[in-house]
Amino acid sequence: MIWMKKAKTLLESVTHSGKFKIFDRNLEKVTLVSAAPGKVICEMKVEEQHTNQLGTLHGGMTATLVDVISTPALLCTERGVAGVSIDMNITYISPAKMGEDILITAHVLKEGRSISFASVDLTNKATGKLIAQGRHTKHMGNRPSEG
Repeated sequence: MIWMKKAKTLLESVTHSGKFKIFDRNLEKVTLVSAAPGKVICEMKVEEQHTNQLGTLHGGMTATLVDVISTPALLCTERGVAGVSIDMNITYISPAKMGEDILITAHVLKEGRSISFASVDLTNKATGKLIAQGRHTKHMGNRPSEG
């Protein structure tokens, strides 16, 4: 339950609950489904503001989802640090069309002393088909060495 609260608080702060007209307003439709240690699942209906000229989920929106949803997964660890992006890559596999519901599943792959790695899968909620997969590397500050 504590993980859900942490993840929900972060997502609400990012989306600003519609109060501001900044880029993050594109995330207003993202809702938290579940949170566990090192893992967060969200969902979103692809709407017009999320699409490209072909009516499918825009690659930039996909990258934003990888960036933003991986952060609560990192916060849902014992270390509980959001970190700062140092590298991100996305592999686009299949389109998500306007009106489709997607699941965004982020999980922490590894937390090192100063760098953490997360993976994010975007899937079609109805079919389970993989839409995109992203990897996000973040600098977490320096943690004292053990021993």
